[in-house]
Amino acid sequence: MHLLYLAPDVPEFSFDRSWLVGEDARRPLGRGLMVGAVAAFAILALAVWGAPGLSASWPAFTLVASMLSAVLLIAFWNSHLAFGLALDVALIVIAATRPHWAQQFLTAG
Repeated sequence: MHLLYLAPDVPEFSFDRSWLVGEDARRPLGRGLMVGAVAAFAILALAVWGAPGLSASWPAFTLVASMLSAVLLIAFWNSHLAFGLALDVALIVIAATRPHWAQQFLTAG
């Protein structure tokens, strides 16, 4: 989803408008947040998959990835992004509270 910011014909994902970021900083900040979110979610996927050395750190990777994503979506807000922001909030809650069912899901392989 975050890579849609690179697509030229998807107006919901655009660095051209922001209610928080000044015009000169929009593209550099937006691209930095986008790259950070994509990289963090990729590492999170490896952690959830059970990659050695990463699996125990899934809550930290989830918090970082979801927070980068949420900041990106909020800074370049469009009402079509509400579901993505809701997913980020849900992932932050899961990582912060670490419910029993999530731990079972991650160790069920």
